[in-house]
Amino acid sequence: MNSDHNLESNEHLANELATDEKDFLIDPEPYSIFLGIVGFLGSVASIAGYIEFRKQRNIERRDSLRKTIHEAKDLLMSLEVDTMQLEVSLRKLEFILEQGGSKFQSSSTSDLKLQFGTCKPIFTLSGFNKFDEVSTELNRLVGKSFITTSDLLQKLYNIDIKLENEIYGDLINLQKRLNALLREDLTYQEGFRKYYEIIVFTKDILRIIRIEISRNL
Repeated sequence: MNSDHNLESNEHLANELATDEKDFLIDPEPYSIFLGIVGFLGSVASIAGYIEFRKQRNIERRDSLRKTIHEAKDLLMSLEVDTMQLEVSLRKLEFILEQGGSKFQSSSTSDLKLQFGTCKPIFTLSGFNKFDEVSTELNRLVGKSFITTSDLLQKLYNIDIKLENEIYGDLINLQKRLNALLREDLTYQEGFRKYYEIIVFTKDILRIIRIEISRNL
């Protein structure tokens, strides 16, 4: 149908052209029309190029996100290890405070308040060397964990993480427990017990968050 219509139109156009030829001649530049057509068709073809560009960018973003998630997982695992080592070092410190003092040490950790200035252990030289070694180890672990946490927060900024409300609740619970630890009237012995509990709790939360992040892969 369209073919017959086009044929009639072309015949009509041919008759008109034959009539116009008797009157005057003009020298146009038909090539310019083809350039316009090429430009139009090129703009349509560029859609494919744009789609390919977006596809490549999405692949790059996914690869970058995957890399960031892996890095965040590694940092979380590093914090888990740090909390385990922190517990080990804390247990060493507890033992040293109980066993590393001389016979002149007056009180045990069960009798001393967990406050500044209440614990005055009189160490043997060997006991002091052990105390110094463990306190240095603890300070190193704490400093390393601060750096790891800072790096982790930068990674998490670029990851859209959806955590269950229960996990948020656990994090808020951790805050409350840490605040309570500073306010409670505890002995050193009781304080060590509380620290161990919170460390284990923290390690569990880190593990859960690491697993949740893995689901973004």
